[in-house]
Amino acid sequence: MLDYLEAQTFEKCLAELLDRVPDDVDKREGSVIYDALAPTALKLAETYWDMAVLYRRTFAATADGIDLEKRVNESGVERKKAGKAVRRAIFTNRDGQPLQVALNSLYRLDDIVYQAVENIAPGEFKVEAQTVGAVGNRDYGELLPLEANNRLGKAILADVIIPGEDEETDESLYQKYLEHIRDKAFGGNRADYRKKVRAIQGVGGVRLRRAPHGGGTVKVIIIDSDFNAPTPEFITYVQELIDPIEFKGDGYGTAPIGHTVTVEGVGVVEIIIECDLILNGATLGQIEAQAAEILESYFAELRANWYKDLDINVRITHVESRLLEIEGIEDITVTRLNGVESNINLIEEIPAIAEVILKEVGT
Repeated sequence: MLDYLEAQTFEKCLAELLDRVPDDVDKREGSVIYDALAPTALKLAETYWDMAVLYRRTFAATADGIDLEKRVNESGVERKKAGKAVRRAIFTNRDGQPLQVALNSLYRLDDIVYQAVENIAPGEFKVEAQTVGAVGNRDYGELLPLEANNRLGKAILADVIIPGEDEETDESLYQKYLEHIRDKAFGGNRADYRKKVRAIQGVGGVRLRRAPHGGGTVKVIIIDSDFNAPTPEFITYVQELIDPIEFKGDGYGTAPIGHTVTVEGVGVVEIIIECDLILNGATLGQIEAQAAEILESYFAELRANWYKDLDINVRITHVESRLLEIEGIEDITVTRLNGVESNINLIEEIPAIAEVILKEVGT
């Protein structure tokens, strides 16, 4: 149907209209009948195009934006909204001692403003980014107060407590919709756990393990929305939402009553990548930064697929193929991962680059 609608071009519509006119009438371009039918053909072609757009917007597989949201909302699936990052900030006075600052006071790092929202220890506060999205997770360093504070010596923006998250993409929303259709979430089954845990701001993926500590126990392993290992503070935050430690198994969180849930963060395996390179027209200094960026992109792709509950394979062939895209690298003679010339298979963990060591060798 869609192919048919998109095929109804102006030229085709005009040709079909002219075919209905007797052959003894002048139908050449510029004739009276041609000029009379051309505007109608143009309007017909526009109508067919509008129908094709409407057809695409009707189905979840081809809809996007608000149209996709409306379609999946009919099945109870909602787009995950963007959320603000909550960070830990450390405040000290001019003598380097912990400083208590006012709640709701504002501080800036580059283009992001953070607001003090909760005191968690002497001189330590939870600060919330005033800009939604993952951008609030990225920078670390010294904060500048937006209001004068003569007692403040230094304010340091530290680790992420609750990751900020960008609004869910159309692709992710559609995949979530397919999972909802195929695996019905109900009463604490796997689909129910996945749906509720992934709905938490800052959670990028989840794996579930049945009865790790006997009957009635569940292990929830999470990765954050940047596809990195979550901080201990964030793990505690998720634990309290799912099954509060103080009332384990009593059903005060999203977990059903009778389920004792333990939340853990995904483990990380650090990998040292060593490559012996044959260069042509470049030096190691010229390619090192690009090589590190390309390999980090590859590892990020692997981490983003962790939630699929499949083994992660860090492959030498993939490392080499990425590096060979860099201009100036003619060939790679040897690649070692953690000192061994073989792939690394990870069952539960995610990979992280510890170091990239490039060495130039002769031909």
